[in-house]
Amino acid sequence: MIQKSVFGLVIFALLLITMLLKSTLSFAEEPVYKVLNPRGYMSEVKLMPLAPRPTDLNNKVVYLVTPKQKGSHIEVALAKVEEALTKRFPNVKVVNKYKPSPYMTDDPDLWNEMVKNAHAFVYGAAPSCSSTFYGFVWAAELERRGLPGAVLMYDTLLETAKMTSEMKGAAIRFATVTYPPQKMEKERMAEATEKIIKMLTEPLNDSEKKIGMYTPPKPPRYAMEGTLNQVHDYFYEQGWTDGLPIVPPTEERLAAMLEGTKHLPNEVVATTVWPEKWTATVEKVAINGVMAGCKPEYMPVLLATVEAWAKPYHTSNVRSTNSFSFMQVVNGPIRKEINMNPGVYALGPGNRANATIGRALRLIITNLGGGQPGLNMMGTQGNVSGYSFCFPENEEESPWEPFSTDLGYKAGESTVTIFSGGWSHLGNYLDGNLDTLIKGARYLESPFGLVVLMAPQAAKIQAEKGLTKKDVKEYIWRNATIPLKEFKSDVYYSWFVEPILNGKEFYGERYLWPKGYLTLPDDAMVQAYPRKNIHVIVVGGETNPMMQGWRFYHPSSASVDKWR
Repeated sequence: MIQKSVFGLVIFALLLITMLLKSTLSFAEEPVYKVLNPRGYMSEVKLMPLAPRPTDLNNKVVYLVTPKQKGSHIEVALAKVEEALTKRFPNVKVVNKYKPSPYMTDDPDLWNEMVKNAHAFVYGAAPSCSSTFYGFVWAAELERRGLPGAVLMYDTLLETAKMTSEMKGAAIRFATVTYPPQKMEKERMAEATEKIIKMLTEPLNDSEKKIGMYTPPKPPRYAMEGTLNQVHDYFYEQGWTDGLPIVPPTEERLAAMLEGTKHLPNEVVATTVWPEKWTATVEKVAINGVMAGCKPEYMPVLLATVEAWAKPYHTSNVRSTNSFSFMQVVNGPIRKEINMNPGVYALGPGNRANATIGRALRLIITNLGGGQPGLNMMGTQGNVSGYSFCFPENEEESPWEPFSTDLGYKAGESTVTIFSGGWSHLGNYLDGNLDTLIKGARYLESPFGLVVLMAPQAAKIQAEKGLTKKDVKEYIWRNATIPLKEFKSDVYYSWFVEPILNGKEFYGERYLWPKGYLTLPDDAMVQAYPRKNIHVIVVGGETNPMMQGWRFYHPSSASVDKWR
């Protein structure tokens, strides 16, 4: 019995050793990947010295400027700056000005006035990433023209200050306050105002006088070597993913991806990839496409996506404390060539091309544009559609011409279009009744644009009534009305709409709404949307006449055929 027991133990021990050896060998044989670096790079920057400072502000003029943004409260802090200035310099003249245009719009008349009349300035930035970014942009412009100044901003946006100063090649001076400033301790506010006074009067240091060109270092070609889990962990820790595992971008996978285009790997696709205005090459786009899980045949769409993304409309939206997302719409023969899904569940998971092309845009924003959540992507809540929101129009089942033709392309051209917005959604309406949609659409906040996604049956119902797509858009625009008093109560009215009604530019456009809105009585019914900002796209299956609306605007497009 003892011999049998010992024999059994020996057998058990041998089995255990065998299992351990197999486990060890299996672990040792786990593939190791040498992975490429997905990061783009900042272009060469021309350094700009700050303007010389006056040593005394007595008998000088100081402008305090801020955008007119409801809820900003930065004007409270600027009032404390004025109080401190007049106490220190009894003969200083302080001029308070609201920037007449939206924060992202140039105001040459105001800058000319300041350069002519002022000896110094303080720009108060609202508590949003994009407003702070533009505060530094306009401060750099004034410094370039010889007017010394400083930015007063909120302390939650320090990385925005750092990154924008680097982008502009100017060591802009700034001081911070907490939000809301009226609740700050007196000592903390006094420190901020004292810092502002020093920034307006203290001589420049050596770094603030630098001129010439600065070439930021480019990332190394390879990121690291490791197992699949090590690659995932490393890329996540570096902030190079969307939080999901990625496909390791090896040389072999890169070479395969580059087969999807005739363009050379080192060709520059864009030099203004937002939010940090980085440069992207064909090779870097391909690396991020690999990471997203794209196939080589998707490359022309990815390259067109980068071209469309690099247009200026998206600058402030990606930075905003609003929880923006971005929608990609693909038109033309490329949809079928890469097997995109325009039908049932087109906006949901399940199709590789839809999902990975949409995901690639998010990786492009991160790795080729320098976007980092919590640093320069400040959406207060974020947006679930920020992971992937890409689909092809269902051109085959649409009774109308493709959406891309609305933007000036010819039918049969392959295109990709990116919309900004996406933090509001309404639907799903199952009766194909435009009036049902309009009831909800008229009350969506920030009335800049509406994209109506119609299932084919809903579109066909309209076509059977004899309505063209243009007719449908006109009907929605004409009937999505709201009392002027409610229109003016929108939080964005004073920020954007009122300046636009007064003729100020908004991304190169003026008078998006009729100027008469300024003089109509409060009970007048007015169109909530600019006429040109209502779009209709046919997508989905033939199961029912569903419609939904999304708060999207500023479509920017690019040709896919160009990048084949």
